[in-house]
Amino acid sequence: MAIPESFERDRAELAEGIRQLRAVSGMSGVSVARRLGWSQAKVSKVETGKVVASSEDVRALLDLYQPPIEVRERLEERAEALNDRYATLRMLRKRGLHRVQEDIGRNARSTSVIRSFQPSLVPGLLQTPEYARAVFGQPLTMEATDVARAVRARLDRQTLLFDPEREFHFVVTEAALRWRMGDAATMRAQLDRLANLSTLENVRLGVLPWSVFVPQVPKNGFTVLDEREVSVESFTTHRSISEPRDIRFHLEIFQLFADAAIYGDEARAFLAELTREHA
Repeated sequence: MAIPESFERDRAELAEGIRQLRAVSGMSGVSVARRLGWSQAKVSKVETGKVVASSEDVRALLDLYQPPIEVRERLEERAEALNDRYATLRMLRKRGLHRVQEDIGRNARSTSVIRSFQPSLVPGLLQTPEYARAVFGQPLTMEATDVARAVRARLDRQTLLFDPEREFHFVVTEAALRWRMGDAATMRAQLDRLANLSTLENVRLGVLPWSVFVPQVPKNGFTVLDEREVSVESFTTHRSISEPRDIRFHLEIFQLFADAAIYGDEARAFLAELTREHA
């Protein structure tokens, strides 16, 4: 999935605003770097938008350039919004992935309808403790994670599933169900949990078999919270998308996958067959 157009636009506008302030100040990039204790390459990357400047870095630049208050407020707000929407894995690890899970839980608690599509992994709200431990224990993407705390935070938000005032619609691919996370016992328990949760009145679980033709390649997983936000994760980043056009696009994609999926007894029979394969 490409980076949303609105994100690229805001990043470019922030970078150009910072570049223009330096030009007005008469300082060179080398001079700015020396005054802030940065490398000249960092100044260049910020001004060209190759990196998203942190809120702290933007404030340091604004302190140096001393722009009018309305310009300062506009650039500070843009930097904060961009950093809220684009979090690198390094940033998430530094903060603690258990805290990230707690934030996700708080966001979910303010949501009435959650739609989640996952092509390679069981959705977090549906994971067993053993499966979640396998996810958070991955050596490359989850290195230095406090696994126990991350798992506990993820499981804590699963109580939302039993709130009849909320609606959940999950679509998972056959690939997500076959991908081994843990041993055979872990996979059997996970598949059994999916079958059980699919019987809840407020939970719809769709399974997308390999045998079904879908006219769209499932490039990544995503979760739509009501119709206000889309959460997208990659190996190294987490993005929150709030652009209405991008949200509508994800809702259309979700519905396309949902229409091709199987549900109810048919889905549970499919899960039972997969469970037998792990005997």
